[in-house]
Amino acid sequence: MDIRQIRYALAVAREHSFTGAAQRLHISQSSVSEQVAMLEDEIGFRLFHRTGRGVESTERGRSFLAEADRVAQEFFGLSDTARRLNGAGYESFTLGMGSGMAGLVVPNALRHFCDIFPNVQLRIVTAPTRRIYDQLHTDQLDAGIAIELSPDELPTGLLSIPIATTEMVLIGHPEHPLLGDEGPIDLARLIEEPLITNELTIGYGRIVTNMFADIGAPPNIRAVPDNVDTLREMVAAGMGVAIIPRSALPQTGSGAPLGVRAITPERKTGFCIVRRRQAMSRSRESYFSFLSDALAS
Repeated sequence: MDIRQIRYALAVAREHSFTGAAQRLHISQSSVSEQVAMLEDEIGFRLFHRTGRGVESTERGRSFLAEADRVAQEFFGLSDTARRLNGAGYESFTLGMGSGMAGLVVPNALRHFCDIFPNVQLRIVTAPTRRIYDQLHTDQLDAGIAIELSPDELPTGLLSIPIATTEMVLIGHPEHPLLGDEGPIDLARLIEEPLITNELTIGYGRIVTNMFADIGAPPNIRAVPDNVDTLREMVAAGMGVAIIPRSALPQTGSGAPLGVRAITPERKTGFCIVRRRQAMSRSRESYFSFLSDALAS
């Protein structure tokens, strides 16, 4: 039994597929099947059986893989431990988040993380929501901050914890005619406006398209940048308007000036902290618990 066999078996369990596991691991399906078969021969029982929905863990397989995942996480954390003991660096914890979320995450959690865990190097990766989910699956991230999805939409093998809710607001150039008035603006007045949005299938953009669907009209989407920082700059340059979470507004005095108005009917969106369902090492579990508690408070 070796860690490679464990890693391959865990990938099959997460993907519910030998083909999916091979794609995640960037190796051939035959290699995955061969290594899992060797592991099953050694432990003396089957880990998986095929169903109409793909591959599922057997009863004994679930128990074995749960313990194997804990052991694997401890094993992969040994390199951090060795660096720390040698004085060559810190243990690390990698957090992914979408652009425009710093105003939500930094004041509430990251500002205190380094004080509570002075020997941990906190690594931040900014990425679109879909990439955050992919990198969680491939162990490139320990946790992620993303737009909250319904349980049936969340990718298999991931767990999300709600942390915050914020309203969606309209932003535009300060001299745009729609930004001159105070008070909420009716969404119907934005039907013909050139709209800039992002992440149409799973992020802010999907929320926006759903807002327009609720009033029976498609949005006039003119540009789709891949991050909120670019979106805000395009809006500030007068290229169109955008609908974003209020928490994604730039901090006072930073970036190009923007006009902001509330929208009616009001629409709120939730954020969540996401992780793999499988257990992490004890130290990483403590880091995750701190972040989730701090963000939800």
